[in-house]
Amino acid sequence: MSGGRRRVGSTADRLARLPYHRRVCRAEFHYPEPPPVNGEAVTGPSVQEWVERAHDMGVEMTVVSAEVDRGTPRFRSRLLPPHPRVDKDRLPAFLAAAHEKGIIVLTYYSFMYNKPLREIHPEWLMEFLDDGREPIENLGWFCFNSPFRDWLPRYLIEFLDHLDLDGFYFDDTNWGSHEGRPFYPSCCCRYCERLFAQETGLAIPRRVDFDSSEFRHFINWRYRTWLDVLRHVYRAVLDAHPGVIMDLQYYARPTTTWADGHPLAPVGVNALGGHYFIETHRTMRESGFTAKVGRAMGRPFGIWRNSFQNLSEVTGGSAPSPEPYPALLHGLSAIVNGGAPIFGGFPGPLALGAPVMKEVFAELKQRVPYMDGETVPYVALHVSQQNRDFKPAERARNTLETHFMEIGQPGVTGAYEALNRSHLLVDAVLDGQLRLDHLSRYPVLFLSDSTCLSDRQCAQIREYVHAGGTLIATHQTSLLDELGQARDDFALADVLGVSYRGVGTERPDAVIYINHQQRLRRALGPLTCLVAAESTVSLRSDSGIQVLCTRSSLRARPPGAGSRRWKAPLSDFDPRSEYDSGAPAVTLHRYGAGRALYVSADVGGGYARNAYPGLKRFIANLVTNVPPPIDVTAPQAIEITAATVGDDLLMVHLLNHPTPMLPPAIFDEAEGPAASSDVTTFFALQEVPPIHDVAVVFNDHRARSARLPLAQADLEVSDAPHRVLVPKVELHEVLVARLA
Repeated sequence: MSGGRRRVGSTADRLARLPYHRRVCRAEFHYPEPPPVNGEAVTGPSVQEWVERAHDMGVEMTVVSAEVDRGTPRFRSRLLPPHPRVDKDRLPAFLAAAHEKGIIVLTYYSFMYNKPLREIHPEWLMEFLDDGREPIENLGWFCFNSPFRDWLPRYLIEFLDHLDLDGFYFDDTNWGSHEGRPFYPSCCCRYCERLFAQETGLAIPRRVDFDSSEFRHFINWRYRTWLDVLRHVYRAVLDAHPGVIMDLQYYARPTTTWADGHPLAPVGVNALGGHYFIETHRTMRESGFTAKVGRAMGRPFGIWRNSFQNLSEVTGGSAPSPEPYPALLHGLSAIVNGGAPIFGGFPGPLALGAPVMKEVFAELKQRVPYMDGETVPYVALHVSQQNRDFKPAERARNTLETHFMEIGQPGVTGAYEALNRSHLLVDAVLDGQLRLDHLSRYPVLFLSDSTCLSDRQCAQIREYVHAGGTLIATHQTSLLDELGQARDDFALADVLGVSYRGVGTERPDAVIYINHQQRLRRALGPLTCLVAAESTVSLRSDSGIQVLCTRSSLRARPPGAGSRRWKAPLSDFDPRSEYDSGAPAVTLHRYGAGRALYVSADVGGGYARNAYPGLKRFIANLVTNVPPPIDVTAPQAIEITAATVGDDLLMVHLLNHPTPMLPPAIFDEAEGPAASSDVTTFFALQEVPPIHDVAVVFNDHRARSARLPLAQADLEVSDAPHRVLVPKVELHEVLVARLA
C-alpha cells in the first residue's frame, strides 16, 4: 500500500468477527463525497461524525466511491490519471474510521464504464446492435471481449494496493449502454466478431432479429461469454488479494430482458469466494420472488432495493422520515429466503430518517441466526431464461414494443403469488436444474406455461414423473424447443396424456371451466373463472386419462342493436341451461409411478392479471393433490418459508406481508426532482396489523419441541397430527422445532 495509508486490521479479521453473508445491514451511502476540484474547503460533517452516526445506526457494510465521475482514481494509479487533489482526499481517513468500528467498506465501481479510458483506448468500446432506435454515442462503455478484459483486473488490483478497501461493489454490469431506456444491446465489435466466428462458425449479427436462428444462438453465446469474463476478472483480483470481497449487481430481476446480457442461470462466482446481488425496483412483493431466484442461482446473495417511500418534491427522492414497514419487509423477504438485504436510496446516517433505519437494522440483526439451512422441498416452480428470451408471448418485450419496466413471464410470477398466498412452500428451479437429480427432491414440479423446453429437459421431466413425481403443466408447455422453434405437438404429450390442437385464445380472454372432480366442486363450486390465454387440446387415444374440468361453451357475445358493448359470458347465466362444451380443459394422467396434471389456460398469467381469490384456490387445490409437508392456517398475509438445519432442527418463517400484489404493467419510476413514484408513494405500508392464532401442522416431520426464539416463548406440540399454535405474528416470527 503506497502513500503511507494506515490500515486498521484486515478484511479477514473483520470477516472473522462477522462474515459478509451474515452482514444484513448494508447501506449504499457513497460517502464521503469526492474532494472539491477548485480548492474549496470541504464542508459538511466530519468523517468521524459520519462514521459514529453510521455505527450507532447499526451499519455493517457501506459503499464509497474510490473514483470521481466514473474513472478518475482517488489514488496514484499508473493506468489512469488520478484526481489532482488525491493527496488531500478524506477517503483514507474515512476507511480507517469505519474499520475501527468494524464496518466493511466496499468501493463502488462501474464494471463496464470508464470515461477517461475512452480517450486512451477508443478501439475497446462496445458497438451496439441496431434495435430500430436512433444510434447512441458511446460515453465510455467497454466490450468485455476486447483487451479491456485484462486491463480491468489490473486496474482493480491498484485500488486494493493503494487503499484500505475491503473490496468492490460492482454496478453497470450489463453488456450494453448506460444511457437510453432500455439500454442499447451490445456487442458486435471486431473482437466479438472474431470470437463469435471462431466458436460458432457464424457471422455475428448486427441488428436485432428474432426471426433468425443465428441471432438466437448469438444471444446464448453472449451469455456464456459474459460469465466467462466475469469469472476471469474475479479470479485475477482474488489471486492478487485473496479474501477480498467481490460483490456484483446481477440482472435477474423480473423486468430484465436478453438485452442486458445476463443469463438467468447460476452466476458461478460463489465457488470462487465471490458474491452477487439482484436489484428490485417495482412493488414490495418483488423482493420475495427475486430472493427465490437468487437462492436457485446460488448462495450467498443479496437483494437490493432503492426507494421505499417517496416525497420527491421535497427531497428529490425518498421521504425524509419514511415508515419502517416497507424497508423491514424488503429486508425480511431476503432473510427468510437465505439472502442478505441491501438498501440503496434509504436516508443516510445524518438524515431525518436515521432513527427509522436504526430501528430496521436492529430488527434485521435479530434474524441472522435463522438465515441458514436447506429449504424444505415441496413445489419446484420453473423460472426460465429460455422462455424469457424466446417465448412468443415475450416477443413484444424483447423488441421494445412494451414498457421496459413491465415484468416478464407473468405466468411464473402469477403462479408464485397464488402459491405463496396459499402458504405453500415454493422454490425456483432454473433451466439447467431441470434434471432428475435436482427435481427428485420435490414432490411437485410446476411448469407455468413453460413453452420453450429442450428435448433433453423433457426427457428428464419424463423420468421425474415416471419415478413418482407430480407435474403440473399449463397452456403451451413444451410446445417449442429451447430456441423457441415450433414442434408439431407438446414434447411432453405422452406424459400429459393430451395433444395440442391449437390456440384457444392468444390474448387474455374470459375462460370458464366446469369442475367435474368432486374435490374441486367441494372446494370451488361448479365453475372456475379467470381471464387468460388458452390452448385447445384433445385426449390421446392411449392415455387412460381423467378429465377434472371441461371448457364451458359460454362465450362473449357480440353487442345487440344500439349497443357497442359485448355481452360477458356470465352476464345472464342460467344454471338450468346447457353450458358444457365437453372439451377437456384440466386433466389428470397417470404416468409410471407419477402423475401429470394439465391445465389448458395460462392460470399463472391469469392470476398476475387479476388476483381473483377463486383462481388462487383453484391453483392451490391442484397442487395440494400432493399433501404439503407443512400446513399453515392463517390469513393470506402470512407467507411461509421453511428450512432444515442438520437432521434435527426445522425452522418455519412466518412473515406478515399484507402488501398488495400489483399488475405486471404498473411501474415505479420517477423522472426529475418533482416527479412522483406512484408505487412507493401510494403503496408504502403505514401499518401491519398483527395476525393471531396461526396453526402450523407438521405433516412430514415429528416435532418433539417447538419454540419462538424471537418472542422467547415455548409452544405446546400436540400429537397426531404434530401441531403448534403460534399465538401472534406481529411482523415476523420464526418457529424453531426440534425433530424426533
